[in-house]
Amino acid sequence: MKILLCADDKSANTLAWANNFRKLGAEVIIASVRAEKSTDGIVALGNPSLPARLNFIFGAGKLRELISREKPDVLIGYRVTSYGYLCASTGFHPLVLAAQNEQITYLPKPNLIRRKILEYFAGKAIAKADLIHAWGDNMLPRLKELGADEKNILVMHRGIDLGLFKPSESKPVNSSPVFISSRALFPEYRINRMLEAFGQVLKKIPSAILKVIGEGPERIGLMLLAQSLDISEKVEFSGRLSPKDVAGTLQNSDIYVSIIESEGVSSSLLEACACGVYPIVTDMPASRALIENGGNGTLIKPEISIPELAETMIKTAGNIEMRENAIKMNHEMIKDKFDFRKNTGKFLDVYKELVIKSKS
Repeated sequence: MKILLCADDKSANTLAWANNFRKLGAEVIIASVRAEKSTDGIVALGNPSLPARLNFIFGAGKLRELISREKPDVLIGYRVTSYGYLCASTGFHPLVLAAQNEQITYLPKPNLIRRKILEYFAGKAIAKADLIHAWGDNMLPRLKELGADEKNILVMHRGIDLGLFKPSESKPVNSSPVFISSRALFPEYRINRMLEAFGQVLKKIPSAILKVIGEGPERIGLMLLAQSLDISEKVEFSGRLSPKDVAGTLQNSDIYVSIIESEGVSSSLLEACACGVYPIVTDMPASRALIENGGNGTLIKPEISIPELAETMIKTAGNIEMRENAIKMNHEMIKDKFDFRKNTGKFLDVYKELVIKSKS
């Protein structure tokens, strides 16, 4: 099967999903409006002199040319309001949309006009889709509100590589707790607040370490903030790592922290749980679908203050028995629901049915 996946070429989620398909024998081409140039397996789709949003609106002609040249069996638009809209504008079928955030039209800062525009794009894309992937049940209400027919929605996460993301068999017993963030360095992830909380953690646990994996526009500002808080020596900014290195870093960490306020189902959270890292995450529908507060993780309120976050991190570091019990629970959860081989195989079976239907 040949899949044309329209998505940001530098996104870890895009690359992981494409590799999942390839491992099961599918041919995958990534088409990206943000790619600087075409390389092996990636096609630069946009006009670099235009903003990404204009490429999504006016790029259907270029995408049609690519479709005509490559003749894919299935077209996938990753994120409904951007690549989903672009793909829908081509008129190609079967069209699959992958919804990323539970709000679908998510904006870090409320803006009524922009939200209405995004709702328009979402409605147009959803109306043309043959199938919509929802990574979790928490995404269903908003999709249906935007016009999706539930019978066209497949609720299943793309899964993670359990051969790579798994607990270490020889993890050292650390007297110094290692906290970790493996989210992109964008404002909505509020890593600045995590750094401020970690500064307070160090007053109680001077030996603690914070590892920050990921890249993004906030990187320099976050590094400067760490310097101003006088915690630079205790914070490691690793940048973007390969999946293998992400797994290795997680396996040698103890507590995962994420305080984003809205998302779909976080692959970063799943990877942390799979590697035996105890999660502290925001209490929202996406997290509640995976985490039972005080059981296999800790849920914190979205508006948590920095002192409260610091206290939660300190208490979690001190409760080794709780963390060990959570590791066992999360191992079973991940194995049961998030094995990429099983989930990706299901996707491909459904795609084959869509192709047959589109030709009949």
